[in-house]
Amino acid sequence: MTVDVTANHPAVVDGLDVNEVKDGLVVYDPKTDRVHYLNATASIVFSVCDGAHDRADIARIVGTAFSLDEPPVDDVDECLATFEREGLLQ
Repeated sequence: MTVDVTANHPAVVDGLDVNEVKDGLVVYDPKTDRVHYLNATASIVFSVCDGAHDRADIARIVGTAFSLDEPPVDDVDECLATFEREGLLQ
């Protein structure tokens, strides 16, 4: 099943091993035996994919975190699409 991240409240799948590192997060998916290295921006996006925030909320959170004039909607959409392709979202 494909998740349309623009129309819902994305949430990270269960069972991932998430570890904080100096410049972001390292996420291990035991189902696929893949490791994902997330930079600071992707880490914020990933961290707020809890099912409570929609894509606009997430873009606003990222914009606030980096003191941006405008929420980075396109960048957040791209990040969410990558997470979806990698099977990290439900």
